[in-house]
Amino acid sequence: MAGFQPSEAEVKSAAGYIRRSVPFRARLGIILGSGLGGVREAFRTVRAFPYGEIPHFPVSSVPGHMGRLILGSRGKLKAFIMDGRVHLYEGYSFGKVTFPVHVLRELGVSAMIITNASGGVSPKLKPGDLMLIEDHVDLMWKGVPDMSDGPQSWHRPYYSRRLSDLADEVAIRVGINLKRGVLVASTGPSYESRAEVEFARKIGADAATMSTVPEVTVCHRLGMAVLGLSLITNLAPAGGSGHDEVVQAARKGSKDLQKLILEIARAIH
Repeated sequence: MAGFQPSEAEVKSAAGYIRRSVPFRARLGIILGSGLGGVREAFRTVRAFPYGEIPHFPVSSVPGHMGRLILGSRGKLKAFIMDGRVHLYEGYSFGKVTFPVHVLRELGVSAMIITNASGGVSPKLKPGDLMLIEDHVDLMWKGVPDMSDGPQSWHRPYYSRRLSDLADEVAIRVGINLKRGVLVASTGPSYESRAEVEFARKIGADAATMSTVPEVTVCHRLGMAVLGLSLITNLAPAGGSGHDEVVQAARKGSKDLQKLILEIARAIH
């Protein structure tokens, strides 16, 4: 799995292992970013797989990522919840970082809610804000999608307009001030310098992350609908803030995200 495309046999092996313990089918997948694991509390845990237990699954080494695939339920609502992710800066290939998305697709997931903790680049954002990701700028350089299915996929938006509009409607209904913006993604793990933040602003970015774009790219390739949500945890450049501070800020600010995701998930279902 050194390149972009994971082994089909490994994907089927991982999906088969999970399917043997799954008492239901779920069309929705949720990826939780740094410090955002509290969102899982909106669901009853039916089964939790540590990533290391699933064949060929990548294991997270970063604080704030529990590293478990949860089968969650809330009434009739069912979802696969990734309680944490892996990153390119951990030494994983693009294929390994996005391996879980392929597995969820194999399990029947057709819609994904992908979240992250981000640094605010735009002056319109402040810590604690929730931002709906309208589009992204990929500065990871490794996020090149497999276009073997031809040019028809080039014209599809990366983020579902239907799900984005639904998120706006839900946010208004539950009283959450949901911003909209563009996400810029770099490999990390270093936080952005002042010059890099100024560059990000000039190219139209509103928030910065070290994740999300690889998973979104593969969802796009596989025809899965994506809703992207960023919780702004700090203002870029981070200055004296470290990852622990970002994780703590994400945990404090995840209550609104939990409410928003639950109501969106109900509407999707």
